[in-house]
Amino acid sequence: MAEDDWLIRASAVTKVFTTNGRGVLALEEVNLSLARGSFTSLIGPSGCGKSTLLRIIGGIETPSQGSVEHAGSARISFVFQDHALFPWLTVLDNVAFGLKMAGVEPEERKQRSQIWIERVGLAGFEKAFPNALSGGMRQRLSIARAFVTEPDILLMDEPMGALDEQTRLLIQEDLLRLWEETRKTVLLVTHSIDEAILLGDRVSVMSRRPGRIKANLDVPLERPRSLHNMTDPRFVALKDAILNDLHDEVMASMESR
Repeated sequence: MAEDDWLIRASAVTKVFTTNGRGVLALEEVNLSLARGSFTSLIGPSGCGKSTLLRIIGGIETPSQGSVEHAGSARISFVFQDHALFPWLTVLDNVAFGLKMAGVEPEERKQRSQIWIERVGLAGFEKAFPNALSGGMRQRLSIARAFVTEPDILLMDEPMGALDEQTRLLIQEDLLRLWEETRKTVLLVTHSIDEAILLGDRVSVMSRRPGRIKANLDVPLERPRSLHNMTDPRFVALKDAILNDLHDEVMASMESR
């Protein structure tokens, strides 16, 4: 990535949480840059601070030390594992909610929301409520709501983590297609190595707590991609390298307890 090509950059980010009167170092001196129009996957051992880093980058949490810089006024949207949908709003109104808060006129809200409802395969469910949808459909709804506001940066915190394997693969295919169509800057937190490689241009591997960036690995696969790329020898080789990195961190974490 060129030195001046970043859209958002975390520099020397450290985070300390206070638990029962004592400080717990969650992140230490983390540096991470997201290139404009890139897809970065963030993976690491459980409890290493991946989600904390994402929340700091998104402005939900503040760092104890360090900084997060934006190249201009970047608009950010989030997709979480728990959907964060409004159960009292219909599919259409959930998608349109962010546009309403931004002061977009009702007719334009409806038109833009309808476009994204169709793009994520929810046409015909506009008047349904979230509790009438499957887990995969709710996650598609959450993705549509994030994209409809036309963010510069999309932060995704394990959005497929609670889905069954078949549904997860379908959502991954959706994200591959939507990213090709929009080329948004994306940071994805995931526990799945396959998902990290399939979706990302780069995989950033975190160490055990306190979390640091242990490695930044470019994904050597051309785009557009599909699930068939998962059998590519380059995919398999990168997966093996990440597995080795993560295994070392998990074992070191267990030995330090």
